[in-house]
Amino acid sequence: MSWKTFLNKLLCRPCVFCEIVQGNTLDRVIFQDKDMLAFYDIQPAAETHILIIPVAHIESVKTIQAPDYDLLLKMKAKAFDLLKEHGHQPENCRLGFHIPPFNTVDHLHLHVLGGEFKTALKSAKYETGKKWYMDLSQLLSSLEQKMRP
Repeated sequence: MSWKTFLNKLLCRPCVFCEIVQGNTLDRVIFQDKDMLAFYDIQPAAETHILIIPVAHIESVKTIQAPDYDLLLKMKAKAFDLLKEHGHQPENCRLGFHIPPFNTVDHLHLHVLGGEFKTALKSAKYETGKKWYMDLSQLLSSLEQKMRP
């Protein structure tokens, strides 16, 4: 458990993304089903910046388990659909996660980024291979290795 999660629990603060799942802030939600929810980022880094979160609370890429592999594939498929709806070709876009302690909310959230970045600094925040950011394909590969006998 991260220090942010511990502090929030200690102070009885609910997870902001769990609040969105519960329907307390529906204004930005653009998709929802029984497994996941998608909404616009409140501080977009790129022309299109959508977050996709699991309905179930999964803390981060560090706590995700092999059984969640199919959920990640479903999130990827929805990300591609949303990028196409917003006029982007998914293969030219970024899909990934911030790695604790560099994440801002301790609820797994896939960043779906399409189009031009607003600044070079915002682009750097979402660069694959940095210690603070993991591409979705990297996480899927990691889980695939864990599932092998």
